[in-house]
Amino acid sequence: MVRCLRVLAAAAMTATAVCAHAQQYPSKVIRIIAPFPPGNASDLVARIMADALQPRLGQSVIVENKPGASGTIGASQVAKSTPDGHTLLMTSTSFGINTAVLANMPYDIEKDFEPVTLLAWVPMVLVVTPDFPAKDLREFVSLVKKNPGKYSFANVGKGSIQNLTMELFLNTVGLQAVAVPYKGSAQAIGDVMSGTIPFMFDATNSSMGQIKSGRVRPLVQTGTERFPGLESVPTAMESGVPEAKQFVVTGWAGMLAPAGTPKAIIKRLNDDVAGVMQSPEVRDRFAKQGLQPYPPSSPERFAEYLRAEIKKWGAAAAAAKIERE
Repeated sequence: MVRCLRVLAAAAMTATAVCAHAQQYPSKVIRIIAPFPPGNASDLVARIMADALQPRLGQSVIVENKPGASGTIGASQVAKSTPDGHTLLMTSTSFGINTAVLANMPYDIEKDFEPVTLLAWVPMVLVVTPDFPAKDLREFVSLVKKNPGKYSFANVGKGSIQNLTMELFLNTVGLQAVAVPYKGSAQAIGDVMSGTIPFMFDATNSSMGQIKSGRVRPLVQTGTERFPGLESVPTAMESGVPEAKQFVVTGWAGMLAPAGTPKAIIKRLNDDVAGVMQSPEVRDRFAKQGLQPYPPSSPERFAEYLRAEIKKWGAAAAAAKIERE
């Protein structure tokens, strides 16, 4: 009986300490870890959020870039941090992709992190060289299907979102095309512009300039709705291709905290992010970076989204026969 009382007393003291800590939050500088170099979508979103959240939280909010190993170095640092809300992760699509292509993950996405909120999204867009004979997705599918293995596409790194989106698309609509490896998106889209390679999937914020100038031609985008600036480009769901009517792929950026972070702090961060996302200045900064603000998203919704991402990219990697390394 005495032992039980001691256990209950210890538990009560711990709960009291957690509540007190949550009520005092934040009590020091907040660090947002961006696990990629400056200029990456997660870095851009982190910097917008740092500026917007600082006056709301009443503490300095700084961004630290910790690039390397496909984003796992920075993410691992956050996973091992004290779960008090003062060290946060701003990551992006590769966070889910890594589970499908990396053999030795240094953390478990579902066990080592507390999702806070989704923040931004961009669709992928299928771009073709300007004189490509297909004028829309139906013509594209018909042409490639009649010529299996004849056409090639730019593969921007094994396990990249560009690569896996294409593999997922080919598998979904039943097409065969040859992957040509490239070291980066800029070189790849340059060869699409010149006609060296006929097509590729790219993120809209990366290829918008080339699309607007007519140096590449967009056939379809992969969001659930048409993206601002590409209103004339249909989504896959609108394309008239039956196999593609459920095809949705978006790049994203979102905020997470270490597992064990008090729920009160997670809610505070979620509420504050939702608040600053209503600011015209913040939304304008997103638009200038080619990013679309995500509608208000609960931690539970973000957790569900991450589980779906893990499943989707696992299927894409399997279709592309990519082995974990």
